[in-house]
Amino acid sequence: MMELPELEPLFHAPPALEDAEASALPMIPVTILSGFLGAGKTTLLKFILSASHGKRIAVIENEFGEEIGVESLVAKDGAGGDVMDGFYELSNGCVCCSVRDDLVNTLEKLLERQDRFDYIVVETTGMADPGKVASVFWVDDELEGRIFLDGIVTLVDAPRLNFHLKHPDTQREASAQLAYADRILLNKSDLVPDKEQRLAIEKKVTQANGMASVRWAERSRVELGDILNIKSFTTSRAAQVEKELHTLLTEGKEEDHDHEDCNEESDVNATHTGGMQTTCVRIRDGLLGRDKLERWLGELLWEQGKAVGAEIQPGSEAATRQELFRVKGVVAVAGEPKKFVLQAVHELFEVYASEEDWTEDELNCKESLVTQVVFIGLHLRKSELEAGLRSCVVADH
Repeated sequence: MMELPELEPLFHAPPALEDAEASALPMIPVTILSGFLGAGKTTLLKFILSASHGKRIAVIENEFGEEIGVESLVAKDGAGGDVMDGFYELSNGCVCCSVRDDLVNTLEKLLERQDRFDYIVVETTGMADPGKVASVFWVDDELEGRIFLDGIVTLVDAPRLNFHLKHPDTQREASAQLAYADRILLNKSDLVPDKEQRLAIEKKVTQANGMASVRWAERSRVELGDILNIKSFTTSRAAQVEKELHTLLTEGKEEDHDHEDCNEESDVNATHTGGMQTTCVRIRDGLLGRDKLERWLGELLWEQGKAVGAEIQPGSEAATRQELFRVKGVVAVAGEPKKFVLQAVHELFEVYASEEDWTEDELNCKESLVTQVVFIGLHLRKSELEAGLRSCVVADH
């Protein structure tokens, strides 16, 4: 059996403000945009590249097709359009390019023009796994310190959501794109005029990923603030994660799902759609060791990663193996005054100190020092996840 390698932090939170100010060129936030064919990504990208929105955005397409018509946009701009080395600069200040060899090379070439844009949007192909794309931003040394992942946004063809979640050819990919998302845009709202239908669609989406915020859009027209600067991986994330956890647990309790009461020592709220589940584990009675937590997560994700790509026979044990897509949480770490944030995407993770201290009231009331972690994935085994998290406890309150 292959030995587990030494674990190194793989997530890199953006620098503190003073560090960014000291740098000649600040780090660039990256948004990953996923969505099935027909969801409206092309229309959204056309809007970004042609509208007078005043933002300087670099768009990287995984596949340049005739659909987006970037060449025609440049031609329409006339002298304002710059075509050089596969990079298209539009008169509204945006830049567009395609992935020719691999994403890392494209990003490195794009960053040679770093003074020309403030944001990067990376579009994935319809069936692409956003988790694999996200991993690029933590494992490449050349990119570290120059860009950081701001968030993963999934655009959904709302009228066809049920089809994509049920059809065997699309079920897994559609579920995964929902699971990885920090923000979900339900497009084609004009084709879903009925309020009850909208509520049913929203419920399915939040059951698949209870931590993502959801927005509706018509014809891919969105506020750019819905896809840019969403700060899903910043060091000030603890308060937002706690808010999301509270909403998840409260709404789950109101919907009368079959789960343990939220006032119990460990509360788990699990729902599912398309095979995807959202499960929350809470530990009130102990502080976790950071090293033990990182070791446990590393082993958990390492074993999962080894199984990816293996041939799976229907009805076999492998067909129902646990598979994690996202992990988010706030962790009470022994010996640390600050709240720690846990983030995991695909097979990569990090546990890092947030900018927020535990309050005096929380420190005085030990039961307030709560570790809360949400697991999003397939065939989740809540008892094993809870036992694993509890094995990381190193001190009582």
